[in-house]
Amino acid sequence: MPTLNSMRSIDKTAILAKAYKKWEEGFAAGEHHPQYNSSSGKFYYDIIANLIWVQKGLCAYTEFMMQDFEKCRLEKWVNDSFGKFDFAGELDHYNPLLKETEGWLWDNFFLIDADVNSKKVKGAKEPQGILKPDKPDFDPAYYLEYDVANHLFIPNRERLPEEQTSILEDLNCLGLNWQPTVERRGKYLNEYISDVKYGVITFEEATKKIIQFFTAFDLCKNYMNE
Repeated sequence: MPTLNSMRSIDKTAILAKAYKKWEEGFAAGEHHPQYNSSSGKFYYDIIANLIWVQKGLCAYTEFMMQDFEKCRLEKWVNDSFGKFDFAGELDHYNPLLKETEGWLWDNFFLIDADVNSKKVKGAKEPQGILKPDKPDFDPAYYLEYDVANHLFIPNRERLPEEQTSILEDLNCLGLNWQPTVERRGKYLNEYISDVKYGVITFEEATKKIIQFFTAFDLCKNYMNE
């Protein structure tokens, strides 16, 4: 069972969809995948179930809790397949430029909130790659700070100006500072932040209670301990 980390990082090496992964790895470098089509992709639901598991039920970008990830644990799989099922969110191609030629690439898939995947937020936009949450060395605290008063992520001011610009572009592209996300995050975290700041519970106790928006809460730690 995956553990809940306070910092937003996704380990996609936990492969439950073994039949899909063997198929995906069978393509030679530069070889085109079959055309991506969710309705005809025989591994579509296996990919979704695997992502729900490794993402712990969260939207990969905003950390909004979408569903219970336990429903996709290994014991629910039959012959390396999960079968068709209802789920929340939508499958996103992180780099949309790869969709035409490598439309079934595991490294390029994340399950995200449907509203974030809409044209008004990410849609077909290409992120800078700085905030890709499955990077092995991904450390949100290196790139980000958190404006507690407004519940906005901001670029870490210790980074170089050009890197801050790229970070801000990714924050906007991935929906982390999209107003509905900000409102949802603030409404959820305010009570926990207040309780820790005024000594009702400890930061560690609060971390065990929250089920979403882990990165934002973790980046508030210094504020809560002032």
